[in-house]
Amino acid sequence: MKVTELKPHSIVANPLAHPTLADVAAISGVSIKTASRVMNGSEQVSEDTADKVKKAANLVGYRSNRIARELRVGSLSNLVGMVISDLANPFYAGLAAGAEERLSDEGLDLIIATARDDGEREKNLIESLLERRVRGLIIVPSGEDYSHLHQERKRGFSFVFVDRPAPYLDADSVTVDNRGGITACLDHLLEQGCTSIAILADTPSIWTASERIEAFKQAMLSRKLDKKNVHIIANIHTSEQAGFATKKLLKENPEVDGIIATNDLIAMGVGQTVNASKLKVKVVSFDLFPTANLLNIATLDHDPQRLGRMSAELLLKRFENPTDRSFSTQIMKVSMRSNNSDFEGTQIHE
Repeated sequence: MKVTELKPHSIVANPLAHPTLADVAAISGVSIKTASRVMNGSEQVSEDTADKVKKAANLVGYRSNRIARELRVGSLSNLVGMVISDLANPFYAGLAAGAEERLSDEGLDLIIATARDDGEREKNLIESLLERRVRGLIIVPSGEDYSHLHQERKRGFSFVFVDRPAPYLDADSVTVDNRGGITACLDHLLEQGCTSIAILADTPSIWTASERIEAFKQAMLSRKLDKKNVHIIANIHTSEQAGFATKKLLKENPEVDGIIATNDLIAMGVGQTVNASKLKVKVVSFDLFPTANLLNIATLDHDPQRLGRMSAELLLKRFENPTDRSFSTQIMKVSMRSNNSDFEGTQIHE
């Protein structure tokens, strides 16, 4: 006989089994069918019986499996999925908060999944959420092809894409006026007297980064800025990378007196580096984020919570007719915001 010695750290208590409806029925002295009626809110049960069943359920800690109940009758759940890049990023955290606020008003619960800008991981997450019969999805797309969702839409699932459009899929979307926003950032720096301006952006393969870089190029030409006074730095994905890039930029080009950060993470890295250097460099961020004032960074009124609320509102409208072939494209207008002003109202273009 083989004996295995258990070390103290390897002793793990077995988890308690989940109480079942049969347990509740046995304790309360009713049939499982009657217990089920009570837990489902049926009025076809006497008040005394309902009271006994509820007390028994509380005693054993029974919880009704709402999702399983919904799946049994073939309906979609009361859940909405949101697939974003990274919840640690303040932009995506704000986006989720705004969507959750609006969806909760309608009695819907939000599930958040992070794709980390990985298209294959995102596709797997979407499949997993659809298997859980979520009512709809809000997606910040990372993938290159969403044509596989055509069939899912025919099954009654609803989709809204936010911040970026969905490649190879006609769908509802909410994006930001990237070109107008970058132009406003550039004009702000010119009004501040800046003569040598740099823009720091994420990977150009990301749609928003590409749009903002192209917007900067067009605005630069329309304002007849000399190319030698303009610097475009891309492939900046983190605050740390933004800090290193800013140090290198200012060391090699000490005449630079204005920097546009195309997102909040880049803005944090730029702002921290500029403040530490004590150089007179103006910084403006496309994204609004909590520490902008402390870093002396001007921002657009690009509030991610506002964007989240807009995407949730559009999804709620889509629920009314998931298979309708007319789609809404909303563009959130943005403008410069003074550091002490309140958030502007939402402007929508359809």
